[in-house]
Amino acid sequence: MNIYLNYLLEANLALCIFMALYIVVLRNETNFQWKRGFLLLAIIASVGLPLLHFNATRHVVPLLSDMVPPTWLPEITIHGSNEVAGQTTDTTYTAWSYITIVYGSGIILCLALFMFRLSRLLTKCYRASAYRYDDLLIIESTENKSAFSFFRYIFIGQADQLSNVEKLQIIEHERVHAHQLHSIDILLVNLLGIFFWFNPVIIVYKKIFIQLHEFEADARAVANRDMNEYCSLLAKVALLSADFKLANHFSNSLTVKRIEMMRTIKSKIKGWKVAAILSMLPVIFFIVSCQDQVASEAQDIAKNSTMALDIPKEVEMRLEQMRMAHPDKKFIVIEPDANAVDKAADLQRKTGALDPSQIVSMDVMKNIQDKNGNARSFIIIEYNETTEKVASSAVKDGEIFTVVEETATFDGGFEAIGSFLSSHLEYPEELREQGVEGKVFVQFVVNTDGSLSNFEVIRSSDARLNDAALGAVRSMPHWNPGKQKGVAVRQQFVLPIVFALNSGSKNTAG
Repeated sequence: MNIYLNYLLEANLALCIFMALYIVVLRNETNFQWKRGFLLLAIIASVGLPLLHFNATRHVVPLLSDMVPPTWLPEITIHGSNEVAGQTTDTTYTAWSYITIVYGSGIILCLALFMFRLSRLLTKCYRASAYRYDDLLIIESTENKSAFSFFRYIFIGQADQLSNVEKLQIIEHERVHAHQLHSIDILLVNLLGIFFWFNPVIIVYKKIFIQLHEFEADARAVANRDMNEYCSLLAKVALLSADFKLANHFSNSLTVKRIEMMRTIKSKIKGWKVAAILSMLPVIFFIVSCQDQVASEAQDIAKNSTMALDIPKEVEMRLEQMRMAHPDKKFIVIEPDANAVDKAADLQRKTGALDPSQIVSMDVMKNIQDKNGNARSFIIIEYNETTEKVASSAVKDGEIFTVVEETATFDGGFEAIGSFLSSHLEYPEELREQGVEGKVFVQFVVNTDGSLSNFEVIRSSDARLNDAALGAVRSMPHWNPGKQKGVAVRQQFVLPIVFALNSGSKNTAG
């Protein structure tokens, strides 16, 4: 789940950056095809770039594990008689559990709405009686609906109130939508809105795409026609409603803007703007696709990679062939020391801590001449980058996880935690007599050996209850550690403890 959440973060960050670049550089330009191409590139890049990752020495985009809250256990209530009330399930809850439910519900609702609109549109295309006009299918209706197109289908509403000339003008306009495949843009941005429904920038993308489609269709449709006559037609049908959200409409709320844009003198995009966009693309690519280098072993390997060596072209060509033949494998190039006494030790040193079990093959290339005419030898090593290796590095570095694949557990489940606290946590006598109630949130870490550490009260309604709660949690026995990729890791938890005088009491902490 962490991987998908990281993907959502990076993809939506890219969409926002591209939109900001569009607004700053391209918003007032009149080259509609260029602007449309940029937005399509923005969507494709935003969806695709997060799938590519490069090593860096620091986080440019913070990993989600740096931001997620710790796992919150169900609260346990300590009554004045030392009874313990709590949920009897061993299921742990996290903030991300609830976020996942909300996110999934949003996807289901948006997908249902999309399928409803699409099926409604396809049904109309199937049932309506159409006649062919060149490569288009024209459907005329007397219904009080706006003219619109969907791929090769063109719908003309209130056709009985339009002259043949006006119908032809509408068809020429919608022909542009059909030939330029504007319907693909609409479907693409709607699909994007299903999975990124929480991002308001998607609405901006939709609005801009619709505007660009209409501006481009108007510009082409009026190229060899009287502009005033065409504008009069726009005004005539401006009040007709737009009923199909997945189609391109001849008439919509953009009527005034469309008329203004047709009368605007078109100009080419300035060279400096093109240069600015092209220069920003690598920056966005780096920001979105870079990822922290978690293993020190990988750093050792990188020092001997193709980036650190002056590799002759013959070796580079061989390396590229191997990469194309085995795109799922990793490769490094090392140059053995010809004067080394212990060849094996030299090889091990230059490959860092690469596990021999990861190595798939070694291609030895001897007597390769470099640009200075010197004869040198190289070894291209093909290896598998195992996930266990990455997970082990996290354990070595003592990283504390908040969400893991296999969460840490207490023997007997959550009910056993309640039973343990019932015998080890005493309601302070003085506070009980004073009628003091409250809630204390105790944070702690389950280490890789199951022991507990890093005890801390992160919130409390009454500081006088802290010592009792903290002491009881400190006395808990070892847990079963959490695991990431099959390797034990440190995991952080928060346990809410409620002090209540009786089962009917309400705690004073929210």
